[in-house]
Amino acid sequence: MPLLDADVTTWDFNDLIWHDTAFLDHSTDWLNDFQPGSDISTSGSANRQASIPHGSVRSTSNNAVVQSATSPTSSVEGSHTLVEYFLASDVPPILATVEVGPRWTSCKMLFASLASTSPMARNAITAFSALQIARQSSDGRSNHQSLYQKASRQLSQLVVATQQDFVACAVDLPAALATVFFLSYCDLLTNKVDNAHGLFKDALSLLQCHKARNLTLVEKRLVSWIRLVDGRASSAGGDGSFLSGTDGNAYSPEAHQRSAEDDKTRSSAPQDADVEIQEILFDILYAPGLAFYQQVQSIMARVSNIDPWHRSRGTVEDETQVMATAAEILTDLRDLERKRPPLMDFAVAGTLTERHVTQHIATAITRSYRTYWANFEAGFIHLHRVAHKHLPPTPDVLRARATIKKVVRLFEQSSEALPTNFIWPLLMACCEEDDFEDRAWMIRAIRSMQAFACNAQPIADVLEEVHKRQDTTKVRADVRQVSMDMFNMSFAVV
Repeated sequence: MPLLDADVTTWDFNDLIWHDTAFLDHSTDWLNDFQPGSDISTSGSANRQASIPHGSVRSTSNNAVVQSATSPTSSVEGSHTLVEYFLASDVPPILATVEVGPRWTSCKMLFASLASTSPMARNAITAFSALQIARQSSDGRSNHQSLYQKASRQLSQLVVATQQDFVACAVDLPAALATVFFLSYCDLLTNKVDNAHGLFKDALSLLQCHKARNLTLVEKRLVSWIRLVDGRASSAGGDGSFLSGTDGNAYSPEAHQRSAEDDKTRSSAPQDADVEIQEILFDILYAPGLAFYQQVQSIMARVSNIDPWHRSRGTVEDETQVMATAAEILTDLRDLERKRPPLMDFAVAGTLTERHVTQHIATAITRSYRTYWANFEAGFIHLHRVAHKHLPPTPDVLRARATIKKVVRLFEQSSEALPTNFIWPLLMACCEEDDFEDRAWMIRAIRSMQAFACNAQPIADVLEEVHKRQDTTKVRADVRQVSMDMFNMSFAVV
């Protein structure tokens, strides 16, 4: 049942695909055979009942808001309702600059399909939904843990079964990867980074069992999402093992290349040639930026692996090794800069407009490419603070700081909220900022993201303490050490 009464045949799909499709009736009947409280039924149920009570859930520009005092997690149709809640919500913040436009529509179709066929994936999706609802409710209570544990047990069983007979379990790989994505995302949101590391290892184990065959585009897409979560885990002390283990062309999704097997994840809504052409053009323009961002994530993990939390430091031998590795990373950063997508500079500058492509395409690509470029520039600051902590900022560091600040101003000028994936560049730039007014401005920008980035407030608090220590000692302060001193934990930047 659609959340809003509408006749699908009257919609303008040329415009619709660029907006959130939460109000669509997902006509695949993905829950036709699902009986609440059980696994997928094989008997074929009657027509699907309305899954979301009137007034219980609505999607907003930034969040899905629970408008009823009754939480879907306590509903008789809890699992059913939680999946519908997820499908009616906006894109998860970590994917907000990755899965936009028609890509998020196809994502919803993928998740609906996985929820209907895999109890494991359904439990992972509902655990994530329950956690999101709890974060938005007044009491903050959540029963996501029981759903999390169900999905975790099912994932562990699949990992064991796959190691014994990976051919028989090959069909479950997309569901397993989706499960790892949602469970590890939950771990980061609840500051349980160690749990996420175990999930990353499970995902790597599954991929290694399936390395004899080529991954589908859907599987590669899911791998790219897990890489994003691992990148955020690296900011909280993770070792980036999944990033390093999937750093290669075999795991890079080429979104504009489609096969019959992957068409099943696309929207079931009727489309005409104009819509099809717009989707293809979007993917062709977007894919180079995604590939660029994946490489940025890999470099971020490599930098983390030479910090004092991941390897010994302080001896001549240690520092010689770190300097050599840092030189390699710096070379790769500059090489990546030379290989940036040709459209990157125009998009970051805001000169890609409706004169060249439709407004929705231009807006989506501009927003995402700006975020990708800011994260790339943050790599220079991150590397300097890890490997060359005792040295003055280099021209690369000063340029990176200025560029990140400039891009933030561009977002402000267009009255756009900063994406969650912008916290890391802001954190790095603010650590190197000397101007007191700019420091306060950047910290305010991070605090303003608390509504959709759960760790924004403590990260801003840590930044203020970093500045106090640096101003007093005239030596760069380790962000993670400050976090441990203040909160006895290191926050993932999510």
